[in-house]
Amino acid sequence: MQQKDYHIAIIWSGTITYRNILDSDNIQIFQNIGVDDVQGVISSLDFRKVRAVIGAPGIAAEIRQLIPVPLVIAYPTYIDILETIKDAELNLSLKNGKIALILHETNKIQADRMDYFIQNTVDLYMYDSRARMRQIMRRISEAGYDLVIGGPTAAAMAGEFNINAMQLMYREQALLDALEKTREVLFLMDKELREYERLKAIIDVIPDGILETDAQGVIETCNRKVLEMLHMSHDQVLGRNVAELLGDPGWEAVYKTGASQADMIFTYKKSKYFSTRQPIMEGGRVIGSVGTLQRASKIQDMESKYRSQQTRGWVASHTFDDIVAESALMREIVERAKIYTQCDMTVLLEGETGTGKEIFAQSIHNASARRRGPFVAINCAALTETLLESELMGYDEGAFTGARKGGKTGLFEQAHQGTIFLDEINQLSPPLQAKLLRVIQEKAVRHVGGDAVIPVDVRIIAATNENLKEKIAAQAFRSDLYYRINVLNILLPPLRERREDIPLLMRLFASRMEQDKEALARHAQAMHGLVAGYGWPGNIRELQNFVERYMILSGRVSRLDKHFFHEFRDGDREEAVPGAPGMPAQAASGEDTLTVRLDTLENMECALIKAVVDRCEGNKSKAALLMNISRNTIHLRMKGAV
Repeated sequence: MQQKDYHIAIIWSGTITYRNILDSDNIQIFQNIGVDDVQGVISSLDFRKVRAVIGAPGIAAEIRQLIPVPLVIAYPTYIDILETIKDAELNLSLKNGKIALILHETNKIQADRMDYFIQNTVDLYMYDSRARMRQIMRRISEAGYDLVIGGPTAAAMAGEFNINAMQLMYREQALLDALEKTREVLFLMDKELREYERLKAIIDVIPDGILETDAQGVIETCNRKVLEMLHMSHDQVLGRNVAELLGDPGWEAVYKTGASQADMIFTYKKSKYFSTRQPIMEGGRVIGSVGTLQRASKIQDMESKYRSQQTRGWVASHTFDDIVAESALMREIVERAKIYTQCDMTVLLEGETGTGKEIFAQSIHNASARRRGPFVAINCAALTETLLESELMGYDEGAFTGARKGGKTGLFEQAHQGTIFLDEINQLSPPLQAKLLRVIQEKAVRHVGGDAVIPVDVRIIAATNENLKEKIAAQAFRSDLYYRINVLNILLPPLRERREDIPLLMRLFASRMEQDKEALARHAQAMHGLVAGYGWPGNIRELQNFVERYMILSGRVSRLDKHFFHEFRDGDREEAVPGAPGMPAQAASGEDTLTVRLDTLENMECALIKAVVDRCEGNKSKAALLMNISRNTIHLRMKGAV
């Protein structure tokens, strides 16, 4: 045990003569103290300094009621009692007499164990109060005892009954043992206090509220966050029943039956809270409970922030598993991209619009060592030159008219320790190309309107839908920037060069709208038949649009033909394809043609609408869907009201 000087008070029944105790500066000693003296002694102590009290057994009960610190009792030993008796036998020439030994009931002395060592009869009397001691003293007086041995209270009371008395003498070792025990108790208390303060510091850092109760649900511990949430002080929370305080009787099941509760919702003062609770177990029985509190509004704010980050491109959602690569060409490209994830160099993605450049950028980020960092994406063609510069580099307060107070952090800074994806980098103006080149070379940015150089640790993935070498030849793109961003290169093929992947892509997009496998296979076959010869200039994005349109219409119209998909068909493939959902085996000649007599526009429109309704066998809803107008419009036009 670490040695430390603690301020200790000794309240003693007898006289202390031991110099090594009396001379100690950090020990207060009160001698010859009886029961009636205890209150006065305690009131004189400064418990801002006194850490513990040592007392004799006879006055321990009175001391314990009055002090806010630990009490250590120095019990007499057999040696102390025997030496006192031997001293009495010698000084009083007492032999074959009767001695009454009066001790407090907390003592564990057995009188018969001392018979062998003494020449007199010793009877032990135990008391628990002054009234009980007086009863004992009366019996002793009537029994004709020669001597009473006990504390100062017993000795004084014996005098009232005219009985000889001697105070019990303690050996030095008894007090020294009590002092050592007291120091050990205080050391362990200090250690426990340090552990408590450490635990309190930990739970105070936790952003959720923490409450701990005993087996009756009385709150024993809480962290600072709980006080902030409930707008209360420690004194207002500790000692309260948790179910009553929060107005949530559901918590009772935790500390009464040992139930666990997750994500419970309750209302406190018109605010919604989430709470998770667990019982505290010891030896298979419930001894308390612990629970967390979270404001529902905070969770909503966190979700909103997360969604905001996703919207701004701070989170990469795609991986290589999302890339359809049935063709040998695409498999080779994916394998090369995976190799690029193992280093930190700049990547240039080249390909037509809609070939999946951003999906590759996100996949590279999520498979790289930077996957735990942000993924920030920006389209360089979407903003003006001035706005794009302030977005990329950030700006200081007052940099330009309308600048935000306090300035703004640029996207390069927000992408620190992550990846920034510069889509359509071919659209950067020459001045911005020069500034981007400096960022790549110096790995630092300077705010618009600022002088400070801010280091950034960012991996750049750039994308272009134009041939940058041709732009360099036309002096529209800097060659030095091109060689900086084209360290690692991936050329993504257009969809027309990877036709093996088209059926899989169709099934993938259709599966998001149709779960039935048989229906999915039927739709995939029909879709492929409709556009088998199409060149897909819009690539994957255009293919996805086609699939979504097909899936929406397939269950709602009886005929899917060129009127719905005319822009997806080559010139030699304009006829409707047999086998599509709702299509007859062969279309009758003129079935998709209507003739109206030349007249005013209003009359021709009415005649055309009536003819379509007739063709649909009077089904106005079907006719409205076919003509892409409302059913109410059909009704009004047929009446000539419009």
